[in-house]
Amino acid sequence: MQVCEEVLAPEAKVPFADLPKSEFVMDGFKRTYSNEDTLTVALPHFWEHFDREGYSIWYSEYLFPEELKQTFMSCNLISGMFQRLEKLTKNAFASVLLFGVNNDSAISGIWVFRGQDLAFTLSDEWQTDYESYKWRKLDPDSEECKTMVREYFSWEGEFKHVGKPFKEGKIFK
Repeated sequence: MQVCEEVLAPEAKVPFADLPKSEFVMDGFKRTYSNEDTLTVALPHFWEHFDREGYSIWYSEYLFPEELKQTFMSCNLISGMFQRLEKLTKNAFASVLLFGVNNDSAISGIWVFRGQDLAFTLSDEWQTDYESYKWRKLDPDSEECKTMVREYFSWEGEFKHVGKPFKEGKIFK
């Protein structure tokens, strides 16, 4: 009986399958980011090839900074999220940063996803952590977005919106 149910069960939806093809090659950007200077090569490559119709840029901010005690534990929180999202790597890139010091820190990041919506809703496997963050879609043509992408991808800048000094970062690729 179970075999029949499995055969008759609807096929699982493949995330991103309904999206049109994009000219932006995420793997090409990731290789450039990993192997070249961020400010002089990777960022110009990103903006030159970024497909505004096929991809979107999001700002994330951890909702519970009062729970962040030791900075090493906060970094483990980021790493754990990245591990649980492993199957999303072909269609996403992120730079998530930790700011501040022990008992006074914050986590925020810039994410690039395939499509115009948050990718986490496309698979139950990706939903474990995303509700712990506030998400805001950025306009890729705005100066705010360009500044945030530059700062988060290079791990350098004023990070005026955070109000704490940069501590360390992790890249999801």
